[in-house]
Amino acid sequence: MKDYLEIKRHKLPYHAERPFIEALRLSAKEHGYEGFLSDIRYLYRRTTDHLFQVISRIVPYSGMRVKLQRKRGVKIGKNVMIGPLVTIDDVYPNFVIIEDGASIAGWNFILAHNKPFEYHKDVSEAFVAPVIIKKNAWIAIGVIVLPGVTIGAGAIVAAGAVVTKDVPPYCMVGGVPAKIIKTFTKDGDGLI
Repeated sequence: MKDYLEIKRHKLPYHAERPFIEALRLSAKEHGYEGFLSDIRYLYRRTTDHLFQVISRIVPYSGMRVKLQRKRGVKIGKNVMIGPLVTIDDVYPNFVIIEDGASIAGWNFILAHNKPFEYHKDVSEAFVAPVIIKKNAWIAIGVIVLPGVTIGAGAIVAAGAVVTKDVPPYCMVGGVPAKIIKTFTKDGDGLI
């Protein structure tokens, strides 16, 4: 497989329902698989990614969740905590970057792509874009992070928020869509 994924936003083709074999071929090509048995190699990778995702959602230890997500291609730093039932993009996990010390509580969805049906092309773009969770950010329970979002260092995302745009460092956001609730600073001893 060629190194097709640059970690930057780019357009995707719109979704259209197709027979399995045709959809497999198009998906393999979209993900950069070429050459001998490209469809089979892509199907194998997609299936193992899916299994790692399912297992990581239910395994009782954060360390195992981190290892499984890394195997899927998620870039994860040191001392990261991932809670149970966290879904990290099923199709483009390698577009998600989680830096050192970040904490992601349970029941969260982190999405790196948007791929509506072609019918909706006039109202919604089909694209993939990186999601970056910076150092020591904390994402509370039940949060949805949409594609292309960066959550700043030390930021807090309140429970149930839907993050549609970048979150500055050292602030708390909440709501649907998420808005700044509070800002704070960090001194040598911690947060103020």
